[in-house]
Amino acid sequence: MTELAKEAFASRNYRLAVEMYERCLKQQSPSFELLLGYGDSLAKCGRIRESAGLYSRCLSVASLPAERLKHLSGALLDEMAGATTNSILRRKPEASFSCPVCEGTLCQPVTTGCGHTFCRNCVEPAKNCRVCGQKIASVGETNVLVQRLVEKWWPREAEASRARHEGDLLVKEGRLGQALERYNLAVHLVPSSPLHLSNRAQILLMLNRPQAALTDSDHAIRLRPDWGKGHYRRGLALSALGRHEEALFALCISVAIDKNPQTVRHELARILHKVLSPGIRRQCAVSSRSPYNLMEVASRLRSRHQLMNPKRSRRSCLNSSDCEDNSSGEEEFTQTISRRLLTSSAPQNNAKLQSTLDRIYQEVEKLKRMESRPAENLLPPLSGGNAGELDCILCCRLLWKPVTTPCGHTYCWMCLDRCLDYSSACPLCVTSLVDYLASSQKTVTDFVERALKTVVPAEYASRAASYRLELVQGLGLLGSEQIAVFVCTTAFPCVACPLFVYEPRYRLMVRRCVESGVRQFGIAACLNREATGTKRYAEYGTMLEIRDRVLLKDGCSILSTVGGRRFRVLSGGERDGYDTAQVEFIRDTVVQDEHLLNLLELHEKVRTKGKRWWETVAASQQSEIQRVFGRMPDTEEDWPHLPDGPSWTWWLLAILPLGPQLQVGILGTTSLEKRLRAIEKTLDHMEQRQLTVASAPSEETTTSSSICRNDRVIAETAMSVVQQS
Repeated sequence: MTELAKEAFASRNYRLAVEMYERCLKQQSPSFELLLGYGDSLAKCGRIRESAGLYSRCLSVASLPAERLKHLSGALLDEMAGATTNSILRRKPEASFSCPVCEGTLCQPVTTGCGHTFCRNCVEPAKNCRVCGQKIASVGETNVLVQRLVEKWWPREAEASRARHEGDLLVKEGRLGQALERYNLAVHLVPSSPLHLSNRAQILLMLNRPQAALTDSDHAIRLRPDWGKGHYRRGLALSALGRHEEALFALCISVAIDKNPQTVRHELARILHKVLSPGIRRQCAVSSRSPYNLMEVASRLRSRHQLMNPKRSRRSCLNSSDCEDNSSGEEEFTQTISRRLLTSSAPQNNAKLQSTLDRIYQEVEKLKRMESRPAENLLPPLSGGNAGELDCILCCRLLWKPVTTPCGHTYCWMCLDRCLDYSSACPLCVTSLVDYLASSQKTVTDFVERALKTVVPAEYASRAASYRLELVQGLGLLGSEQIAVFVCTTAFPCVACPLFVYEPRYRLMVRRCVESGVRQFGIAACLNREATGTKRYAEYGTMLEIRDRVLLKDGCSILSTVGGRRFRVLSGGERDGYDTAQVEFIRDTVVQDEHLLNLLELHEKVRTKGKRWWETVAASQQSEIQRVFGRMPDTEEDWPHLPDGPSWTWWLLAILPLGPQLQVGILGTTSLEKRLRAIEKTLDHMEQRQLTVASAPSEETTTSSSICRNDRVIAETAMSVVQQS
């Protein structure tokens, strides 16, 4: 039966193991090994009090190593770690300006790619951010603005934090005396900081001064009762002083707060062993190398007895038939242990543990109702006079969406973007920001933004309003028909129009479109004015909707856009280098019922011709066209009533060899019938040209001049159809 219980325990079926052990205890007298297995199974089932009673009972008759209590200590730690799951213990203060790792004043602050700021010694590359969980790719230079603010707003705290970090480095080098001096300075500068007291308690304990370490730990806990590290330091100091029940209490509270049982698992098992073990060891103490091998213990005790009484041992041997030196002593010792287990009552050590557990659970309930306190109460001076310290060096206004470069300088988000449109170097130190641009990890610096909202909330709100106004003005959105214009080519409704944006003015325009949430702008073809040779953009254009944006390493971008409404330019303007326009949106005229039948016939005829021509296009060209513009759209059910007619007509116009002027002319027409006839004439002339080329006897008849002449004929014919009244 015992073997079955062991198998159940090994397979992690702990409830079954408990049942099997209980059956064994009913059928036979309790043995040392049986009670230990039963105690392990109870601990794994979370029955900590019963398990502790069994371990205490076993320790009252024989010794065990601390490692043998790992199941009990593990169960206790797991219960403590889950005791405050729904509490507010780990909630950090909203206005905390401390380091997220050490929770102290920032020392040599560095801002990671996710926008959070840490002490340089606290942050580790390739680890996850303590705040947001994002992986930290690299650590840049010291954040110049944050360091300046910290040193001005909290000068004593900043000096104390610097001394504490120096002490930490000295501890790693083993220079404990010098480290204690730095911690003493930190405590002297900021005596109300539990963080400095905790660090000094650690070094005092390492210098074998546990009473002084306990004093600092108690002071730290009074300042911040909900801080797990303070209770952990107190537990270690109490353990060094031999006050094991109190040490057990302190370590369990630290786990209940921090939910990190691994840091104290070994220490807690050792303390539990001290708490459960009796004060006076019996002579039958078991070897630590083999803690519950009773046969070996009997043999060792008998050998010791023979050394102390050699004559008596020889007489015993002579009077014995075979000088039994194994079985009789082992059986006698086993029987002695069993008798003691049967007669032993609940030891006093178990009662102490039960009382300590009661205190732990009561304290955890108190902590659940306690509000969280910061390690250091860091709040900047609430004065508008500090606003100048938070100005952007580029625009000389209050920072808006502050971002920090890897070289440690902080700017407004849009100010940095505009500088990077012209150069990939930092505006202040000229450090290359190519990798920074390529990573696309630009995020708001959390510390500076919270400082702005805390120190100058009204000014920051006003700055936000002015930024939104500038954004709207930059896109020309003050009126419903004021738009930004990308001067490039002719786009058509419902047809894809991929764009490569590299000019600084258009990079700015696209950013504003994305940041404002509008995600659309106008596009019009660039036309040359023949008389003066100057460039202007076409009278008609199309609105483009940004579907996707791929940001390249150099700050340029590739846009995936689709055409929307058509417009006619009424008047032009300019904003920050790119064109704007006052426009009116146009749509096809409504088809009258008496003309609908003729239009249906024309539609089917032109679509058939278009499909026939498409089939004559080479397969390689078809593949390339479909990659850019997609497949030819199907005919919509209500195409006569759509504002821009059937979408397949625009798709066909986008791939037909039409000149810019003709494309603009067809885009501006509001007659679906004229548009269909222009497409039909173009297809007819292209078909005729293909027949001419196919019937030509030699290459002399297919010169480039004749091809160009045919293309001009196609364009002129289509234009004449469009211009007819």
